[in-house]
Amino acid sequence: MNIVKIALAGGTALTLSMTMATADDNNAYLKQVQTGSGTGTNSALITQSGSGNDAGSASKNVTQSASSNSSNTIDILQSGNNNDIGLNGFSQLAQYASSPFGNSATITQSSNNNVVGKVDQKNRFGGAVGATGNTLTILQATGDDNVINEVLQDKHKGGSGNIADITMTGTSNTIASVMQAVTGGIAGNTMNVTISGNNNGRGVLSGSAAASGATTSTLKQGFADVNNGNADKGDNALTLVISGAGNQFGVTQQGYSNTVGTLDISGANNQLGAYQDGSLNVMTVAAITGDDNNIGVKQVGTSNTAGVTVTGNANAFLVSQNGVANDASVTVNGNNNGEGNAFSGFAASLGLSSGLFEQLGDDNGLTFNAMGNMNAFATRQDGSDNSISGSQNGNSNQVAVLQVGSANLASFSQSGNGNNAAISQ
Repeated sequence: MNIVKIALAGGTALTLSMTMATADDNNAYLKQVQTGSGTGTNSALITQSGSGNDAGSASKNVTQSASSNSSNTIDILQSGNNNDIGLNGFSQLAQYASSPFGNSATITQSSNNNVVGKVDQKNRFGGAVGATGNTLTILQATGDDNVINEVLQDKHKGGSGNIADITMTGTSNTIASVMQAVTGGIAGNTMNVTISGNNNGRGVLSGSAAASGATTSTLKQGFADVNNGNADKGDNALTLVISGAGNQFGVTQQGYSNTVGTLDISGANNQLGAYQDGSLNVMTVAAITGDDNNIGVKQVGTSNTAGVTVTGNANAFLVSQNGVANDASVTVNGNNNGEGNAFSGFAASLGLSSGLFEQLGDDNGLTFNAMGNMNAFATRQDGSDNSISGSQNGNSNQVAVLQVGSANLASFSQSGNGNNAAISQ
């Protein structure tokens, strides 16, 4: 049984809908509303082929609404078996005269048992004339049981729109939530996500990855508007590429002009949590090719820079920065280094947690390199203009460094096995 429902209410703008459903048990629901004066176009094309496909939900929601100069477009193609889009709704809203280019969404699903689930794009109450709204492209193809849930894009006032491009082609992958928000006069957020492995995003973050503050299987840029579009937020950049299996991830970017570069995971059963709250923070994580690593990076403040490289298996650590213009570079090469190795002796005397690199304050610098297995390490800088430079080369070494105050300088090198050191300034 095929069910097609189209409801159109037009103002002066052109409102066009074309809904196509072939084969059996397909359902498509659409409502487009354009009111007020001005020009614009609502257009929707839904093509379904196969069996058991759904464009809307049990509540029959696929909705586009535009006012004045705004325009919404939607292009949904489903081919295969048991595909769903919307579930409890698909909605686009662009309003008021100074938001002329509303929302655009293109979703393509092929194969079987794919689910998107509630895509909501907004533009709302104006902004600079000519400012782009939101665009979204989601492709799920040649795979089974892929899931993307709860996608939200929100552009408000003067900022330009958000762009999200998401592709999942493996089996049983999950993105629990995607959120983008831009307000004030800031440029839009950009997000590019490609997942081609299997069973990624279906667990929970733990350890260092969870301590970053990121949420499991959630990609978030911006936050809910609580200041009527006046707060500056946006211009965050994220690229996530996962080609391995059983990896867990989470990325949160709040504020504006933060970047995490390209997060690339090709190993298995890794966990990566990335969190930025503030402005002009830069995070670089080299490709993770090993297995069972647990990495977290957290940046709060302004103009902090963190670079992380991990090679090997079952390494675990968190880089945490809170302040202004802190710089950290951490490289770990080997197996079972960091969080899983408890401190003893001299290293334990400082009360630091193994696997935690922490910078509190401004203009602190850290460079750390570890090569070997089962090494324990931790540093904490609390103040300003402090510097730590150190290395470990060997197995089962321990080092802890604590700096409190300003302009402290520490340097260390451990070679061999079973060394234990503590530095307190």
